[in-house]
Amino acid sequence: IINTKMFNDTIGFIRETFKEPEAFIPLHAPYFGGNEKKYLLDTIDSTFVSSVGAYVNRFEEMMQEITGAKYAIATTNGTTALHLALIVAGVKRDEEVITQPLTFVATANAITHAQGIPVFVDVDNDTMGLAPKALEDFL
Repeated sequence: IINTKMFNDTIGFIRETFKEPEAFIPLHAPYFGGNEKKYLLDTIDSTFVSSVGAYVNRFEEMMQEITGAKYAIATTNGTTALHLALIVAGVKRDEEVITQPLTFVATANAITHAQGIPVFVDVDNDTMGLAPKALEDFL
């Protein structure tokens, strides 16, 4: 059963946030404002267009510097990154992992792939992030 009021409130929040009362709001509008085309062509010319190469190495080194981490590993996508983070966090088979329902299916997929059980806790209507009160009540 769909909670129509909650659905309409969520849509209203999104439209208000993006200041777009009626038009289509894209999930992601790509923005290229710098050297992206140059870097892409350089990568293609190098024949390293997947998960290795100079730009991947550079990215990992920059992440180490920015975060102060001893290691940084680039992944091919967010699902893979979430899966690895769950493994590093020590999620065990059938262990519950709390997440929010307002997310991509990749979040629950990564939890399941790590053999955990996704548990959905409500979102905050003002921030659309995990609701601290709902988490407190759940715990």
